[in-house]
Formats: sequence, structure tokens, C-alpha cells
Amino acid sequence: MNQEKIAQNASSSLYRMNRIVVLGMTFTVLLALLLSNTFITATAKAEGRPGGNVEDPEVRAVVIAKPAVVRIATTIFATVTVRMKSGETVKFPQGSSTSENAVGSNYAGSALGSGTFISSQGDILTADHVINPPKDDSLALYFYQVAAPDIALYLNEHGEKGTTAEDVENQLKSGQLRGAIDITKTESVVFLSTDYTGPLDASSFRELPDFVQKPVDKVYKESSIEDKDMAIIHAAFTDTPHIQLGDSSSVQQQDNLTIIGFPGNGDVSDTPTNMLTSSVNKITVSSIKTTNNGTRLIQVGGNVEHGDSGGPALDSKGTVVGIVSFGLDSGGRGNTSFLQTSNYAREWVEQLGLDTKPGSLQKLWSDAMNAYASNEAGHWHKALDLFNQIEKKYPDFKAIKSYQDYTEKQAATEKVPTTNQNQPVPALLSSPITLAITIAVIAFVALLCIVLAYLVIRSGNRRKVQPAPFAGGAPYSTGFVNAPPQGQYNQFQRYAPVPQPGQQQAPSQFDNSMYAFGAPPSPAPSSIADEVTVRRAPVPQQSQPNSPMAQPVPKQQPASSSAGLSVWPCGHSNRPEARFCGVCGEPAPHTPPPPHHVEQ
Repeated sequence: MNQEKIAQNASSSLYRMNRIVVLGMTFTVLLALLLSNTFITATAKAEGRPGGNVEDPEVRAVVIAKPAVVRIATTIFATVTVRMKSGETVKFPQGSSTSENAVGSNYAGSALGSGTFISSQGDILTADHVINPPKDDSLALYFYQVAAPDIALYLNEHGEKGTTAEDVENQLKSGQLRGAIDITKTESVVFLSTDYTGPLDASSFRELPDFVQKPVDKVYKESSIEDKDMAIIHAAFTDTPHIQLGDSSSVQQQDNLTIIGFPGNGDVSDTPTNMLTSSVNKITVSSIKTTNNGTRLIQVGGNVEHGDSGGPALDSKGTVVGIVSFGLDSGGRGNTSFLQTSNYAREWVEQLGLDTKPGSLQKLWSDAMNAYASNEAGHWHKALDLFNQIEKKYPDFKAIKSYQDYTEKQAATEKVPTTNQNQPVPALLSSPITLAITIAVIAFVALLCIVLAYLVIRSGNRRKVQPAPFAGGAPYSTGFVNAPPQGQYNQFQRYAPVPQPGQQQAPSQFDNSMYAFGAPPSPAPSSIADEVTVRRAPVPQQSQPNSPMAQPVPKQQPASSSAGLSVWPCGHSNRPEARFCGVCGEPAPHTPPPPHHVEQ
């Protein structure tokens, strides 16, 4: 009864342990799935926030740089002189001009480009040809087209009836009419982008407020397109955001750069909001080249368009390493473009003594965006405070509006800890997706630990109660599944029934089963069940002589084969005298009486 009770208790304990393990596994898996789903959902929602993936330092650097990029419009004033077929020379426009491009005694044309604030005091880096357009054929053809209606009117009034503006253009191109362009002056105006001002209410450039546009009032230094094609100019803006100049000597082939500018083919409408919204493009460094005069150039591949000229090319840190200069049209789908290097501009800045340290607005703007993109505890409140400071101090800087509104909503539900507010989240957990993966891995490890702990506990229980899975089997004759502790071998000696007086103890076919381990031969099995050899190593059988000595010695049989079996703690039935379980080979839970041999 004690053994049966022990077996029942052991079974009950194992059952409870199994339930605990199953519940632990289920809880761990559900927790991992729940947390993963939560963070993935949070990531999906975060994708719609202003600025996009600003957690990426390169993306954030571009966002911070965009308000410092400006559009530059240069107006060229010129006259057109035509030598008529009669030999007469006539200058246009005349007082009777009907051209909408006529401004007083000149025709006006505009060239558009880009530039970058490099200081907080309105100092701008651009390409020289943006403020000083080259006097090439394209410029001449433009003014011929502008002047053609006036020239056609003059010819019709002087004997050449039926001459059209198109006829005049063709005659000027072919040389039948000799023309010349005289540029009288140029004026450049700098426009802040909508990355600074936000969307504009003005329907035309005439309606723009003064703070959006300022004329170029000074050209500090310039180099023609035949040389370095760079210029540093000034407009009367104060405390502007700006971009630091980087080291262009670090640029290598296959580097990825980002250009910010105003490509002309992106002007889908003539509204100020459309015209002053910048574009961002990725380009790749193809090669580093040097011109005949020793000027170093960065050759790039990618989407570089007219209008991007003078705009910055940023490295991964958001510093200017190149200035968009010119391109070569190959006649195919792709063009080759070149950047002037920033190190030339750095030399000029040093020569001019310009102060390029970050100004107040730039500091606030950078700090606000860094807090906005942070994962530190309380970062929404910190970012909101900085955005509010910008709004109060720089009311025209509307770039913060969408970020400020979003931050205010997030801060409303953010819990600010009272301690360790500035402890950063580890880099491994900075991304919600990465965090979800990390949680899943931790859950898996926890699950593995639970399983291992279960196996260890179960193994300990088995050593205590010695369970056996099968009843009626003979003990292993090839050794121990679990070897007995050192010094306790005699406790587990095979039990052999006492032979009857006058009977010979004959060897059996099982006697040699322990020879490989140096053990004496085993006695014969006492029942058919003893002949079951589970996991027994094969032993060569020796033929025994057919003699009385070869016959097994009769054994004392229990009163009843079923009544003589007892349930061991493992839940299996075995003979009371058995020393090991017939299936699993575990030692008996009690010490059987030592064997008695009768001397023959």
C-alpha cells in the first residue's frame, strides 16, 4: 500500500508539473504575440507622422536641412539689336512694344536656381551661373523669341507685309537677319521655401509678404562657370537656419548623396506654394574628376535637373559636400552631372571671415527635431516645449506647424517619469519592429528555460521514486540504465531465489550477459516475463550440453503470478523480489533480500 500511495503521489506531482509547464508555454507564446502585435501596430501608426522615418539620422538630417535651402530667381534685362536687310540697325524694344516681357527700354527674362544658407545672417552659397547666367546661344534664342513680335511689327510697317513673328525667329536663327543681345543688368531675388514658411496664401509672387523674399544685396565672391562655378552672396535675412559645410575630400565612389533643390520640370503650376516647394533626390557618386585648370569635380549619377543648380549635395551627416553645377547631355536617357566641391567654399568662407556657427533658430530647430525623433522618456514633452519656443520667437517659421500639432497630441498621452527622465532607450530597442523581435526572442528563451527546468525537476523526481513503465519484465541483464552511486552497488544486486535442497544450480543462457562488465554470471529467470530483454545488448549464445547440469534450477514460484506483483512508485507492476523494472531498468524502491546459494 505504501508503494502504491507513493506511485499515486508521484503521478499526481508529474500531472501537476505538466499542467504548469503547459500553462507557462501558453502564457509565454500569447504574451509574445500580443506584444509583437502591439509594437507592429504602433509602428504602422507612426509611419503617418510628419517627417516620415525621422528616427533614421540621415532622414532627420535632410528634414533639418530643408528650411535652409532657398530658390533664387535672377532677372536678366537686355536689348535686342537687329540689322535689317536694308542695312539699317534697329534696337528693340521700342516705345510701341506690345511684348509682356518688355520692361521700360529692356526685355526681361528670368533664370531660376537654388542656394543654401551657410550662416545665420543671410549668407548664401550657390552656383555662379545662377546669379550670372552665361551669355550663350540659349540666352540669345530666348530674347530673340521675346523680341520677335516687335520685330515683325516693325517689318510690316516698313514694307515687308505679312511677316510673322515665326518668320522673324527663323530668319534670326538662319542669319538672314543679323541680331545681337546686349545685357544691361541682372537682379537676383532670394525666396524662402515652404519648408520655412509653410503653405502660402498668395496666388502670385506679387502678393508674397516681404519676409519671404529679399533681393541679393551683395556678392562676396564668385568664380565663373569656366572655373569653379561658385558664388557666395548675401540677402537681408536674419537668424536664418543654415547648413554646415562638410569635407568634400572624404567623398568616394559609390557614396550616396542627397540633393535638395527646385527642378524646373517640377513646376507643375505657377502658384508660389508650388514654385517654392523643394524636391529631394538621391544621387550616387560615379567618379572624382579634375578639369584642365585643376578644378576638382564630383561626377554623379541620378536625377539632377535644371533648377537644381546651386543647390546643396548632402552627405549622410547632413553637411554640404557638393554644389550642383552643370550637366552634359548625352542624348540618351541619362545625363552626366557634376558637383563643385565644398572645400573650395570652405576656403572662401575662411578668407571672408564669415561666422558659420549655428544661430539661435538653427539650434532650437535641430534640438526640437532630435527630441521629436528620440525614444527617451518624456521626449514628446521636450519636443513640444522647443516647438513652442520657436513659435513664440520666430512666428514666421511655419515649418514647425505639422510637427508641433502631432507632438502636442502625443504629449497629451505621454507619461513623464519623475526619475531617470533622460535615460536613453538602448539602440537595440530604438525601433518598434526591432523591439518586437527582441521580445519574441526573450519569450522563446523563457519558454526554453521553462522546458529545461521541467526536465530537470522531472529527472529529480524519477531518481527519487524510480518509476518503471512496464510490469512483469525481468531486470536488465546488460547493465544499469542509471548506474548506482559509487559504494552502493551491493544494494542493487540481482535477487536470486533460494534453490531447493538437492537441486543443482545450473547455468542458464543469461549467465554470460554481464561478462563484458566483469560481473559474475546471472541466475536464470524465474518466469517467462524474465526473458523479456528490452534494450539488451546481444550476447553470443554458447550451446549447452544436453545434461542435467544444463537444465535450469527449479525456482520457488509465488502463490499467484498476479497477486505476487506489486505496483512500484513509477506506476508499473513488478515482482516483489525484482531488483530492477522490467522495462525502464530503474532500481527497485526497496532493498531485496540478498541471494542465498546452496552448495552442491
